[in-house]
Amino acid sequence: METFFPGILDVCSTHGYLSADMKIASTISSSLTGCGGYRRWINTVLFLLALLQSSCAELSVREVSDPAEAVSRLKSGGTLKNEVDILVQPLIDSGENVSVVVGVVMPDAQTYVYGYGKTELDSGSNPNGKTIYSIGSVSKGFVSLLLFRMIEEGVIDRNATIGDILGPDFKPEDENVARITLVQLATHSSGMPRHPQTLKLLYTFSCFLFTGDNFYEYIDSAEGIKYLNEVHLDKEQIGKYTYSNVGVGLLGYLLAKKADKSLTELLQEKIFRPLKMNDTAITLDDGQKKRLAVAYSGDQPLFRLRNTPLEPWKFTYFMEGTGAVYSTADDLLLFIKAQLGFQAPPPLDAIIPKTQQIQVYADKMNVASGWLTEKPFPNAHEIYFQYGLTSGFNCYLGFDREHKIGVVVLRNNFNWRDKIGHNLILRIAGSIQNK
Repeated sequence: METFFPGILDVCSTHGYLSADMKIASTISSSLTGCGGYRRWINTVLFLLALLQSSCAELSVREVSDPAEAVSRLKSGGTLKNEVDILVQPLIDSGENVSVVVGVVMPDAQTYVYGYGKTELDSGSNPNGKTIYSIGSVSKGFVSLLLFRMIEEGVIDRNATIGDILGPDFKPEDENVARITLVQLATHSSGMPRHPQTLKLLYTFSCFLFTGDNFYEYIDSAEGIKYLNEVHLDKEQIGKYTYSNVGVGLLGYLLAKKADKSLTELLQEKIFRPLKMNDTAITLDDGQKKRLAVAYSGDQPLFRLRNTPLEPWKFTYFMEGTGAVYSTADDLLLFIKAQLGFQAPPPLDAIIPKTQQIQVYADKMNVASGWLTEKPFPNAHEIYFQYGLTSGFNCYLGFDREHKIGVVVLRNNFNWRDKIGHNLILRIAGSIQNK
């Protein structure tokens, strides 16, 4: 099974993506007849059918090992750099990753950055704290913080709904859609599915498997509003955790509409400039583009060999909030420090703790505004984290509030699994306990 279904097992445990209409199978088959090799073709059909029928679970996987041996090393005089080397260097040596940048915030507020590999295969430079990566769904954390800042400023009511922002002319087929609050969008509790349950999405996703192109790129403002008018929610899921890319894309769109500014302008004004995150943006300038790591295939797209160069994803205005932001390890460490209470200007210093409050309780993890939380082991402290994926990039942010430890991991491959972030937090936390 493992050799026949490479890649399927990762995705079979993802959220419910699309309605399980088996008539779609013929569409899948016709769109994939050009696949090289019968087994690859069967693999893809099964992959997409599994996607159709999958149930709610976490998309990414955080591989966590017992930290005891590493804790012992650190307590015996081992270095942080050595622990990062142990976690990261095998990923570079094996070719699993082209480059990795790891940033760490320690309990004394000191930060450290370590770069591995090359920003481009063969000819690239060593990555560092100023190397730019796409951060994918980590963008959602900034959009959620923006929502709470606009609430604090009185621009938006805390109970504001989609209907309140779109106005009386918005009359969707399912009246529950208009009643969804913006806070529910931020906490993935609106009942909105991960993405539109349409044949068009299935088609663009099947294309992604070959090209790596953004399968949300067709969802412009007109398509997004059309979807909102037609979608019917599962009433049983309203108020429960259902991760939704389209939901947070919509949130960014609504915040921009309410403020009569672009999401780019709002994030720069309300979040990035106050936190001095000068290299964090939706649109990069020419200088920043020169520092952008080259995107490479990894676990996806399925029909590209690992470490094949890809084009970074392009997002429409409607979907920017779900994953369009670029950043650096240096900037993201500033964001983590603000989350840990080390530095944040007013009013963000008072707003950030509100976004960390648990809003939704789920089986394996809890949901704050822009953050998921989980305990890797029963006796571990809660870790707040975000994980972002776009074609060619992934980003991990995580922190332990009790120990005031934070970790940033940036990579220029698509990787379902994070093998670094949680492990590093647990090792550092274990080494400082009982001191």
